[in-house]
Order: sequence, then structure tokens, then C-alpha cells
Amino acid sequence: MMKTVSVVGQDVSSEVIDEAAGILDQGGLICLPCVRSYRIISDLTNPKAVTRLMQSKSRTAKKPSLVFVANRGMLDEVVVEMSPLAERLGREFWPGPLTILFAAHPSLPRKVTRQLGTGDGRIGVRIPTNQLVRRIVETLGRPVLASSANKQKKSGAASPAQVRKNFYHRVGLFLDAGDLPPGPASTVVDLDGGTPVVVRPGAIPSEELAELAERRAHAS
Repeated sequence: MMKTVSVVGQDVSSEVIDEAAGILDQGGLICLPCVRSYRIISDLTNPKAVTRLMQSKSRTAKKPSLVFVANRGMLDEVVVEMSPLAERLGREFWPGPLTILFAAHPSLPRKVTRQLGTGDGRIGVRIPTNQLVRRIVETLGRPVLASSANKQKKSGAASPAQVRKNFYHRVGLFLDAGDLPPGPASTVVDLDGGTPVVVRPGAIPSEELAELAERRAHAS
């Protein structure tokens, strides 16, 4: 049964942070505001929790999954390697609205990686702008799988009323910040070819990414 806690901005008590991390640690799901939409998150390393999240959304589409980490050190737990370009983009734009596609680390449970990605073993990773999210992930001490709080191919991820309607029996804790204002999505970028290729346009313009990559090339 969903417990709801009203939150104002990102000023959330340590008790609420601990409760949220505890639910994740036990394999449960939580829902929280993340800039322009609510996100449902689960412990990435727990296969049952990942399955629970996928089932809650009736998700069937095969597309790269979104993983949140709290800091650079946690990134090493989920990706195979960071290229020099990825390192530079991370330093420049994280925390922030940049999602980078990486090969998933082989240490992740196989039951998890089978449910993620497009079949090429890649996941989208970012250190989110939202301090509330980072505090919860840091307290948990493990990366989390994140997905917008709406059913497959349905809208409503910015509306608390819709979140409660769709996920009341699925989510253990809902941090309710009211209706969320619209805004740009994160920019999703593929670095496999050695240059940034924007897979999904978003808050960071492709020209800014290309300029940073070009400066790196000239400096090397």
C-alpha cells in the first residue's frame, strides 16, 4: 500500500531519506519528483525489484533503461569503462540532464541485465540534477533503476493524482511535490564512435556537446 509524504522543493528530512532508502533496500519501489516528471525507482542490483518495477509499468518496449548513480565512484559499479570523452562530458555536465549510453558492467546480476536495454547490453546512465534523488541513492549505497511514473505509452507522469491512480498498490512510498511544471528532457548521447551522437535531443544542445568534444580532440 502506498504511503504518501508531501515534500517542498528538495528540503526533505533525513528520516524520510532513510525510509526511502530502506524500502529500496528491501526490494520495494518508491516514486519521487525528478525535475519535470515523477520517477519510479528500484534497487538496480536486486532482480526481483527490477522485475517489480517493469511489471508495475506493464513495460514491454526494448529501449535502454535509465540508471541513476549518486557520484562518480558508483558509476564504476554499473559500466564497463569510461572513455576519455565520457569522463570529460561527465565532469562538465554531471550532476545534470545528460544521459550517456554505456555497456552494462558484467558484475550486474544477469537476471537484471536481461530485462534492460535493447539487446546490445547498454544502459543509459546519469548523475541526476535532483539533490533529493542523489541523497536517496547515496544513502542506499547502490545504483538505482529509474523509469517515468506512467504506464507503457501513457501520459500522466507529472500528475500526483495519476501516479496514485496507476501505482497505489505497487509503490511503497510516494514523495508528492504536487503537479510538476513541464521542461526539457535530458539529452541522451551515444559515444561509441568517439564523438557525441545525440540519440534524443534535450536540455543540453548537441552543438555544445560537439564543441566540447572538438576542444578535447585539439587538446590531445
